Amino acid sequence: MKRILLTAILFCLFLMPSQAQDSTPKTYYVIIGAFAKVDNAILFTKMANEQNFQAAYAMNPLRKLYYVHVLETQDRRKAFAMMIKMRAETEHKETWVFIGSLGEKIPEIKQPEPEPEPEPEPVQPVIEDVPIIEEEPVVNEPEPVLIPPVKEEPKPKPPGNPFYFKLVNENTGQEVRGEVHIQESSKASEFQRFNGNELIYLTAPKNTKGTYFLSVQAPGFKYQKMTLDYKNPTSSADEVGNEGEAVITLNLIQARKGDYIEFNEVRFYRNSSIFQPESQAELDGLVDLMKGNLKYKIRIHGHVNGKNDRDITHKGSSSNFFDMGTGNIKESASSKKLSELRAEVAKDYLISQGIDGDRIKIKGEGGVQMIYGQNSTLSGYNDRIEIEVIKH
Repeated sequence: MKRILLTAILFCLFLMPSQAQDSTPKTYYVIIGAFAKVDNAILFTKMANEQNFQAAYAMNPLRKLYYVHVLETQDRRKAFAMMIKMRAETEHKETWVFIGSLGEKIPEIKQPEPEPEPEPEPVQPVIEDVPIIEEEPVVNEPEPVLIPPVKEEPKPKPPGNPFYFKLVNENTGQEVRGEVHIQESSKASEFQRFNGNELIYLTAPKNTKGTYFLSVQAPGFKYQKMTLDYKNPTSSADEVGNEGEAVITLNLIQARKGDYIEFNEVRFYRNSSIFQPESQAELDGLVDLMKGNLKYKIRIHGHVNGKNDRDITHKGSSSNFFDMGTGNIKESASSKKLSELRAEVAKDYLISQGIDGDRIKIKGEGGVQMIYGQNSTLSGYNDRIEIEVIKH
């Protein structure tokens, strides 16, 4: 029995370091720009500091981009509040929060330990007699075996041709975070999704024209599309990169002028007005913005995917805004009704966090402002809310 107890104690002690490691607080960066060249990051940082921001830049080693940030904190709520504030009050409408670590990690180089100085040999007394010298046996050392160096085989390239879609803010010239969606035609329901500002490979399209239909989704910017000639990509390219990729620059225009906030992570469960859990961080950022600016009033716009009636779920008497659990109500409703419920639940959440309801108006847009086709693979992006900020 004592042996079993001792084993259990040792096992718990063994687990303690890993548990402590898991509890390490995360670092949140509020990012206002990302650049492939360090000179551009330095110039943009200088410009931001001239605007009284405490800006700095550091590399994201995974994406090989220099991020310009205006806040580094371990307080998640503070980071998202700053993000919402930047979108609402400054020209940096595409500000986002990066969670992780920035900066190139330089491996620690261990200095070799100094070799100990040899001890002086003891002084031997002088002997007048000639010493007898014994011949040492001859040892035939084996000849060294030469091992040819191992040649590293080059990594095989993915199938298809290389492309680099460079997403740029037309007003500032800085790179924009967004997604590139590629399909055979504008009416196709299947997409290929790629991150912008990264090297990708595309296989040839199946249509006889040899073309792709390309569109861009970037938070805070207008929907943009173009036709890509796969057989002759250099006709649309600005330059050819080091890997032979066609570099195609897409200048993006901000979706709306003025104070209008679009969310990246606020999402609803399908056919419901219940938030998915990851929505809370950005919603809390909006709460802090309104608490810090008491003259602000907002209008919440609710949107849905499609115009048809459907069976829906809404919060009902439940006090949990982020759970499809007990207390929810199921009924049949129009798309207009569902969009109003989504705007209303966002308002209710703000009120629950201490915001005066008189500062909040709502509007249900129904399914008239869809970003993508109702039956496409990206139709979930149509289910969203947008915040219009009114200053007084």
